[in-house]
Amino acid sequence: MSKLLKDVALDKDLAGAEGLDANNISRVRIHYLVAQHHAALQQVQFADAKAAAVMTLIGLLALRGPIDLSVIDAGPFPVAFAVMCATAVFCCIIAVFPRYPNKRISTKISRSEHWSWPALSKMEESSDDYADYMQTSEVSELVHSISISNVILARVLRQKFMFLRLAFLSSGASVLLIFAYLGTRT
Repeated sequence: MSKLLKDVALDKDLAGAEGLDANNISRVRIHYLVAQHHAALQQVQFADAKAAAVMTLIGLLALRGPIDLSVIDAGPFPVAFAVMCATAVFCCIIAVFPRYPNKRISTKISRSEHWSWPALSKMEESSDDYADYMQTSEVSELVHSISISNVILARVLRQKFMFLRLAFLSSGASVLLIFAYLGTRT
């Protein structure tokens, strides 16, 4: 896990080895990290929208499509189709299901960063203490906090897209089964 905020090395040269102005490079770093955070949040929303669309499409195909799921004993196509549709919908539900760290990890996060909502919700300080912290925090602490938050958000995003990929594969298999089923009926 990442180091605690109180252990962030505040004596490091903020300008880095490139010889740039410390104030300017600090603004660049913060701007970059916040932009990265916003981009990841947009990808989370995009993944959720994709999952909702796939769930709707597969639901319509399963309930109103050419394969009648009420007659499961009609052969292998309805069974395989039902399994693929159920898998796709299940993966979509998991993809959109809200994720947050458990209590132990949330507590560790709140000690190592003050940017993400899991960290803020688990902070032991009052809202006034947090406001005081933000007024007096060092740029290094902010960069540290936002960086950790971005890593956590990226991990959530990776899980969402993994389940979304499985949903797309199952959906594709469902559509292929429909075409194969229709091909056997003619």
